[in-house]
Amino acid sequence: MKQILANRSFLFITITAFLSVMGIGIIIPVLPFIIQKYMPGASSATIAFNVGLMISLYAVCQFFAAPPLGALSDRYGRRPILLLCLTGSAIGYIIFGIGGSLWILYLGRIIDGLTGGDLSTIFAYIADVTRPEDRGKMFGIIGATVGVGFM
Repeated sequence: MKQILANRSFLFITITAFLSVMGIGIIIPVLPFIIQKYMPGASSATIAFNVGLMISLYAVCQFFAAPPLGALSDRYGRRPILLLCLTGSAIGYIIFGIGGSLWILYLGRIIDGLTGGDLSTIFAYIADVTRPEDRGKMFGIIGATVGVGFM
């Protein structure tokens, strides 16, 4: 275990996975209140529809973007694509945080979703750099980190 923690790149990957999922876990509970701010007087059903649409749009964008990002990470390396994903997520969160109107919130979530392939890149990186006998343990550590980040 000391060897794992001594490896700075694995520590960076673990922190990245934690922060990536933590961002989702922070946004989801407060999303109705944020949307309500831009839709004064809207019914609960309308706000709930927009919350569901925003969460779904993020997931759909991530679903379609993750395979091309994985192919790019195979071609150009894991680090540049991981940095691209992190930069895109940061831009998406900044746009979402600035807000201003409902469509800006949607734009922020779309950008974050399109660059949300960081977890697949992280798991590919772990598969690349670990020995086969240690792979399950490393995947378990990253999986636990993702779980803690979502909580």
